[in-house]
Amino acid sequence: MTRFLLVLIGLFSAILLLHAAGQAGGDGPSPWKPLLPADAYSELTKRSVAAIEATAKSGVKDAAERVEAEAAILVGYTLSVKNPTEEAVGKVRGAAIQAVQAARSGDLKKPAGFGKMIEAAPNAAIERMPRKAYLQELAWVMEIFKGKAKGGEGLHAELQYSPPLKKLNGIEAFIGALAKKKLSDDNLAKVSKELPNLAYRLAVVGSITHEFPPAKGAGQWRELSNQMRDASTALAEAAHKKNGAGVLTAATALENSCTQCHSVFKGK
Repeated sequence: MTRFLLVLIGLFSAILLLHAAGQAGGDGPSPWKPLLPADAYSELTKRSVAAIEATAKSGVKDAAERVEAEAAILVGYTLSVKNPTEEAVGKVRGAAIQAVQAARSGDLKKPAGFGKMIEAAPNAAIERMPRKAYLQELAWVMEIFKGKAKGGEGLHAELQYSPPLKKLNGIEAFIGALAKKKLSDDNLAKVSKELPNLAYRLAVVGSITHEFPPAKGAGQWRELSNQMRDASTALAEAAHKKNGAGVLTAATALENSCTQCHSVFKGK
């Protein structure tokens, strides 16, 4: 019991200490919406747990940053799930924050056994997560969009529906392809199972992005991040329904939000 209390006190002390630093990113309405269906939340959470453990064990030079980025996305899942079972979601959130703190201190032994961390984690039932409690640098999360060869997370095999996409193997290239023209029925069938998982993941990334506005143009930044979140959610829903026209419309809106954001804010 004493050990549990120490862990609980340490976790919330860290959050309180970081709260002031996170306030600037939390101004305005919360970006978090209950957009994740239970099945998508379960699958995406399982993948995040596996990714955190594998990365922590990998020995790559930026493993700590990658662990923190994935843990931040996992926090986002817990803040975006529909009809959450608060205790179970809170424990995942609590373990994710502990993984962030461990990664920041250079200790990757605990995240290497992240599944066990969840079992022992306190219930982090926090209404509005201050941004610095779960992520230091937004760029670490945005790395996932790059092609696999350039350090991105790449594409699930079921989303590599054409030779160019298989070669590029990146989320950014995939979104561009979806926005370029309507998928054929065959290609829509290939991607319809896996595309919702990726789209919901991007919707959560959009919510995270909302919390990291620049000093100038914060309002436009937040609006574009909300557009990214909402277009990604629409993309997931269209893919689930196997609605080719809806996939094209949502992918176009998603690409436009990304392109506009890069145009306005790149280098700032």
